[in-house]
Amino acid sequence: MPRGQFYTVLTMGFASAIALFGIAGAFALLWWPQAAYWMAMAFGAPGYPAPWITPGTFSLFVGSAAVVIAYWILRIQQAVVRWSGDRLIAKLNRQYNMIAQLQGREYADEFMRLQAQSMIEESEGKPFNLFGREKMVHAAAAAGAQIRPPA
Repeated sequence: MPRGQFYTVLTMGFASAIALFGIAGAFALLWWPQAAYWMAMAFGAPGYPAPWITPGTFSLFVGSAAVVIAYWILRIQQAVVRWSGDRLIAKLNRQYNMIAQLQGREYADEFMRLQAQSMIEESEGKPFNLFGREKMVHAAAAAGAQIRPPA
């Protein structure tokens, strides 16, 4: 799995969990009105609770806040992925222009095709280095432990 795809899937799962727990909490608050009454007392004048904070409005606020937080987590992650991709495209474009000036467009086209092919093969064939897996495997091999991949 390519690195960007892993981060996207991980972030989507995390954001989905936040949204689902928030919605579940909102439904739970409908049957537990004490939390809404505490908030009404906190936001109201001393001795007079805020009349607009009912269990329904409070649970609606909690559920929608969780969905908004999940949405913005995904928006920020996608902006980072887009920025990273734009940086890579700009780097490849500079490299292409340099090769095209020195060797010609045909050579630059072929070189970039081969480079893109090697990048794709590398990302598909190499396991993702999650939590320093490569360092751990190297340290275990140096210690004499034999590590076999799962069958």
